[in-house]
Formats: sequence, C-alpha cells, structure tokens
Amino acid sequence: MTRLREKYEAATRDIQAPFAMVDLAAFRANAADLTRRAHGRPIRVASKSVRSRALLRTVLGLPGYEGVMAFTLPEALWLATGDTEPLSDDILVAYPTADTDALAELASSPAAARVITLMVDDTAHLDLIRDAAARADRAPDAPPIRVCLDIDTSWQP
Repeated sequence: MTRLREKYEAATRDIQAPFAMVDLAAFRANAADLTRRAHGRPIRVASKSVRSRALLRTVLGLPGYEGVMAFTLPEALWLATGDTEPLSDDILVAYPTADTDALAELASSPAAARVITLMVDDTAHLDLIRDAAARADRAPDAPPIRVCLDIDTSWQP
C-alpha cells in the first residue's frame, strides 16, 4: 500500500487541491468484480457515487452495466441533455422530486423525457408532474413523462 500511495502522491504533487484522482485500472477491476458478483443481472450505476460523466460513460461501456440512477432530477437532466448525446437511454431519478423548475424543464424537453424516469411514492408527485406537463410547451407528439411507482409494502398496523 505504501508504494501505491507514493505513486499517487508523486502523480498529484504539483496539482493544487481540491482535485480528484481515479486509478483507472482499479476502477475497471472493481467494475469487473461487481459484474462477476451480479451473476448476469444488469447493474444500474448510481451517479451520486461517481459524479464524473467520463467515468460514468466508461463504466456504462463495460459488459453488465445498464442505466443510471441519478440522485436528483436536475442531475438527470444534466446527464440526459448536458452533452452531445444522453449519457444513457435509461436514467432513473432515485427519489421523488418536488422541483417544479426541473419538472418544467423535463416536460419541455422531448429528448430528456425519452430517457428519464421519475420515482413517485405519492399521488401529490403525480399531480406536480401533470401540472408541469400542462404548463409546458409540449409538442402533440411529445413522449410521455415516465414514472416508476415506489410502493411501500411494509406492514403498517
């Protein structure tokens, strides 16, 4: 471990903090190990754990990885529309959102609506999405806003 630390310190000696460094060989080895342990089940990458478009693109290019789980809708919009092409055609927003500005942006963007799915766990979230879509400048053939229902099946006496 000391040699590895010395290697990293030498590589970053002249870089002013804050910065991030990723050992791509270790990154790929970890990704391969996750794939092995998934036993053929696809792995959705959590963007909040990576925070780098380049690294997300790298891991999504590896066998066994499909889709992204974004932390927030603004992040999902950035992943869907902030580059020349969407990072993935399957971006799931991990948590329900009440961000009306981001909902309006999603409702107005056919490109984003094609790839982003919103998590909802209350009818109030559906109302916010419906209202954003109603206010948006949407083409008649615009894709629907996709939702994923988070249903709490725990026992509640």
